[in-house]
Amino acid sequence: MRESRTAAVLLAVSMLGMGCAGNRGTPPVAPGPLVYKSEAVGAPKPEALLVALHFSGSTPAFWDAPIQSLGIPVRTLLPQGPRPRRDGFTWFQADHEEKTWEGKTGDVERMAERLAELIREVRAAHPELRRVVVTGFSYGGDLAWMLAIRHPELVDAAVPMGTRLLGDPGQEQRVARKVRVLQGEQDAIIPVRHTRERVAELKGRGVPIDVRTYPDLGHDVSPELLEDWRAFLRQSLQGRTD
Repeated sequence: MRESRTAAVLLAVSMLGMGCAGNRGTPPVAPGPLVYKSEAVGAPKPEALLVALHFSGSTPAFWDAPIQSLGIPVRTLLPQGPRPRRDGFTWFQADHEEKTWEGKTGDVERMAERLAELIREVRAAHPELRRVVVTGFSYGGDLAWMLAIRHPELVDAAVPMGTRLLGDPGQEQRVARKVRVLQGEQDAIIPVRHTRERVAELKGRGVPIDVRTYPDLGHDVSPELLEDWRAFLRQSLQGRTD
């Protein structure tokens, strides 16, 4: 059972928006809907939804084998970044990395809003869904974290990997019930010291977050990391977040 949208049409809308943005005085074109696929795995009507967000330059197919390896019934929601990059797609415009921390945070917040709409859409179409877990790597990890802190009403747990942990939950704002960050200690893009300090600060403010690191791993995934990823997801998707 598979739902998808036509990538060619939406790519044309995206390209039109980029072209119009360059004309001074022309109102920007609203972004079109995101391409995604959603299917039931292991049962006709799973009660859990897994939202998995690919890294920059990849595609939703990155998640096919890891999801199959979970071995539990789940409905998947695999969105595709709206902008072509290398052999795949990315989530943000080319100038994203040149922006300040605040500018990057704004980009991630806006894309997370679009992803939240997809989650609402899929949940409305499948009322049997009782739990939602989000995961992602790199830019996808940034988005998984942002969904956890900006949309806790939609997300029960999150597993961001290789994430910058951009943005902060508000003082009175609820967060997803459990967040587990996974990261390589040799990551040249996101220093592990930054991640540990950030997680410690968030925990000190009552955020339900922890981190696991992997000594010989860079900005990548590994068999050991994926085993921890599977263990946490199996628990969370089956309703156990301890």
